[in-house]
Amino acid sequence: DAGNQGLTFIVIPQLFDKLPGSRLLSSLFFLGLFFAAISSLISMLELSTRTFMDFGVQRKKALPIVAAMTAVLGIPSAVSMKFFNNQDWVWGLGLIISGSFFAFAIIKTGVENFRVKYLDIPNNDLSVGIWYNWVMKFVIPVEAIVMLVWWFYQSVLWDPASWWRPFHQYSLGTCLVQWAGLIIVLLIFNSMIYKWIARENETNA
Repeated sequence: DAGNQGLTFIVIPQLFDKLPGSRLLSSLFFLGLFFAAISSLISMLELSTRTFMDFGVQRKKALPIVAAMTAVLGIPSAVSMKFFNNQDWVWGLGLIISGSFFAFAIIKTGVENFRVKYLDIPNNDLSVGIWYNWVMKFVIPVEAIVMLVWWFYQSVLWDPASWWRPFHQYSLGTCLVQWAGLIIVLLIFNSMIYKWIARENETNA
């Protein structure tokens, strides 16, 4: 199962090969793909670096740490297409979970407060109306639940014999196990950060 990789690196080059100027078209396509990948990588590195900087790490130190972690954690996906496809499946669906947590955090802290404080600001060209509150409180949670239920249902239909297996490449089981594992790690990490910040505040008080 070549998946998206087969479409990008096999099917599209074969399609271009049937057109006039196939080498030029293929070159332009993969050049554009390269720049798309690089621009996405830069934004991800910047976001992770900013997170370290928020905890007091200097940029000159944070960026090499993030780059090294990215390189090391990317090795399994680079050497194993099965692992790559599994991670693409798990964390592609995981975006629904992360988006749900973000929406929950906004709802818990107050949608109106978030809209006024971070969106409807003087330098923002986009004015966000009161409709945003309704969307965040009701539409987004319902949409997340519907999407998750639909994906879970489809996962069971696609592989009724192995949907529960945690080490299966495409299964509901592998999603649930990896999501739960990450959530546990992040909760522990969050608790450690909270205690560290509390000690720092007590020391500086």
